[in-house]
Amino acid sequence: MIALYPGAFKPPHRGHFEVVKSLLNGTHGGKVYDVDSYTEAGVSVLKGEQDKSQKIDKVLVFIGGGERNGITKEESMAVWRIYSKYLPGVEIMDGEKNPLFASKDYAKGNPQEQFYAVTGVRSEEDFPDLKRITAFKNRDNVKGLAIPSAQGASIRATDFRKSILSGNLDQVLDFFPKELSNDEILKIMNMLKSSIIAEIMNEDLNRVMDGFFIEEGSSGTAIAPQSVTRSADRSKLVRVYKQLLNVIGDKYFDISFNQDHITIRNKDEDQKVGFDYTPYMASILEYMIDEGMNILPLPEIKIKRDLAESVDFFGKTAYYDPNNREVVLYVEGRHPKDVMRSFTHEMIHHRQNVEGRLGKIGTTNTNEDDHLLEIEKEAYLEGNITFRNWEDSVKN
Repeated sequence: MIALYPGAFKPPHRGHFEVVKSLLNGTHGGKVYDVDSYTEAGVSVLKGEQDKSQKIDKVLVFIGGGERNGITKEESMAVWRIYSKYLPGVEIMDGEKNPLFASKDYAKGNPQEQFYAVTGVRSEEDFPDLKRITAFKNRDNVKGLAIPSAQGASIRATDFRKSILSGNLDQVLDFFPKELSNDEILKIMNMLKSSIIAEIMNEDLNRVMDGFFIEEGSSGTAIAPQSVTRSADRSKLVRVYKQLLNVIGDKYFDISFNQDHITIRNKDEDQKVGFDYTPYMASILEYMIDEGMNILPLPEIKIKRDLAESVDFFGKTAYYDPNNREVVLYVEGRHPKDVMRSFTHEMIHHRQNVEGRLGKIGTTNTNEDDHLLEIEKEAYLEGNITFRNWEDSVKN
């Protein structure tokens, strides 16, 4: 008997490993079912009931194509190949675009073999997944096998990815099969690192932030002050709001008065994503990590398209908020390369914060604070050199 186990596996973790392991050693506790009994099978599995199923000699893991969570099919297959050293009887298969259909085609092409199509059940919410057996309804050599959740199956992909980025091996161990050596875990972490960084950056960058105005304004600084100052004169802000409506109108922009600030958005902002900074940020971060820079855990990245800052000679280009550990980049009207240079500058400030070297910052004026002056010198020097070294490494 051969078990068909299709899925995305982006990335494969301990829960997936334990499913295959239980299938091969006969401890899966599964329930055999067909098209007409999938609901009953799910209820039985949750009650702990099981059938006497045939011995499974081989498990075929079909890995889906495309990219999910920043992980590619090729990377998933590479991880599964490491797992397969501890799973005699498993074969890693290319699931092409749809791993379910790929497994169906395999069963169709091997009519002399008998198959179980495997589906895991954690709760009633998984019952619809059991209907996948309908893909094999014309295949007499395929039966469904519903199995209870294996150990580790409740792992969240988000937590898994964050643990890899943390670099903390003790934290990461819970997400990997206990059979793996530390060297194998580190190999997988390094393999997935750049992909996961890119994916996390993309999640943050897709949340394009609204630009905002406050009456006090700022000449711009690389590090946000420790406290937030809001407009104390609402009437002045109302006049600014009316002036904006008169000057730029509402044909191309949405202008909103929000009691203590004004927001201006492009009306087509949701449709126009603009330049994609994600791969460049991911590459810079990977370079900094490879160079041994202490930047983990990574900060949150926010993009602002602010017309006021873009036309103000002394407007903000970027800043780092040490309290929330976030980098904010102003991109309106700027060359992408200039934005990335600012990004690298702010990442130096993030490193200073991670290392506890920022201290209290109560001003944005480098002429008033010698400590601020020194950390700015470091950020300008190391930020620019790091960006240049990264650029040269990519071009060459």
